[in-house]
Amino acid sequence: HRDQIAEMLWPELDPEGAVRDFKIAFSAMCSVLEPDRKRNAPSAFVVRDGSRYGLREEADIWLDAAEFEALIDEGDPLFAKNVAKAMGVYETAVSLYEGDYLQAFPYETWSHEERERLRARFLHAADRLAESLAGQGAWERVITLSQTILQQDDCWENAYRLLMQAHIQQGNRVQALRTYQRCETTLQAGLGVTPAPATVQLYETIR
Repeated sequence: HRDQIAEMLWPELDPEGAVRDFKIAFSAMCSVLEPDRKRNAPSAFVVRDGSRYGLREEADIWLDAAEFEALIDEGDPLFAKNVAKAMGVYETAVSLYEGDYLQAFPYETWSHEERERLRARFLHAADRLAESLAGQGAWERVITLSQTILQQDDCWENAYRLLMQAHIQQGNRVQALRTYQRCETTLQAGLGVTPAPATVQLYETIR
């Protein structure tokens, strides 16, 4: 409903002001999407029924978030049957994730919940992909992917372990030790915990 959309997008305004800004924004959006559409002609993308708005089911619209989730949904059941094929699907999904969902609305509750949900799905897929790449010895890719994971969640401990393994395999013991130290410091500061036994054991083997 128009009023609900307006309230979500402009919670700081009174209802009348929010609806006014919605109408302005909606008109501007339609002008950008369909500059040649005649006045009062139906939109090819948006269907309107009184004060209700929605996307036309038949419209040729591609949404990166929807595609991302469809790929994750495809990869998850594949993982138990065909890891190689699942990894290909995860690779495509991960490449679509270019940062936080709707970054222009970082503090809105309605976008925050969706942002966190999509981030969790990304971390799940990226972690599986990084583990698989480590098994293949693709250490440069492991490093890149693990760093991307940590940009999204700097307390994702398995990413630190994968980084340590990758640096050791590349003969960079100093960087591996620094990665452990960063892990230890970050976990303590962020969660008030120490590294897991598996992380400590890996550290002891390379110290």
